[in-house]
Amino acid sequence: MQALTTANTFARRKLLAAAALAVTALSGCAALTPATPEATVTARAEQRWKALMASDWTAVHTFLTPAFRATMPADRYKERFVGVPRWKNATVKSVKCEADTCTVNVRIEAEYGGRGGLQTLGTDVPETWLKEDGQWYKFEAR
Repeated sequence: MQALTTANTFARRKLLAAAALAVTALSGCAALTPATPEATVTARAEQRWKALMASDWTAVHTFLTPAFRATMPADRYKERFVGVPRWKNATVKSVKCEADTCTVNVRIEAEYGGRGGLQTLGTDVPETWLKEDGQWYKFEAR
């Protein structure tokens, strides 16, 4: 009787270990599932806008296409933003992707000085993102 109980206990432990291994393997597969282009571009667009709002031009520059970066260094690129109002918030509202191109709609809120003091203005900004060498980059016209 003792041998039967020991054998059952061993079998249960073996079954539990196999089940735990299967759950771990399956959760690892789920983590390896690639994100949708929309999810990836949403995350990158949000990261880019956070860098813009922080005036981190080196980081902002990394989100631009390699071809654009090759012709426009970060210190020159930041000159495009001289005199713009202070951005308070940026929210990705929508992303639509087809093949290697995504159209992103970002809602930004900016603060600017007016006759009545500081005002907040909200507007939608369209962006185009392109996939190059497996990575998504924001397209900028020269």
